[in-house]
Amino acid sequence: MVVKCSNSGEYGRNMSKKKISRIWVIRQLCLKKFKAKRPTAIQIQEVIKEHGLNRYTTDGKKRDKEVIAKAMQRAYASLR
Repeated sequence: MVVKCSNSGEYGRNMSKKKISRIWVIRQLCLKKFKAKRPTAIQIQEVIKEHGLNRYTTDGKKRDKEVIAKAMQRAYASLR
């Protein structure tokens, strides 16, 4: 997922794109929810299920990149 960051608040030269990884989003959500620097596996699983950030469906098939990206956008928006 690519997030656009603006330093000056205007679109133009100062616009930069920052890649956001799924793991980074999960860690930040754990920090926000549990205030834990090193969350346990149970806490990580809870955050993944809550925000739909799982890579595989319940029947074992891999989820589409678009679906995961949309879930990551929603989860990243909840961090703000």
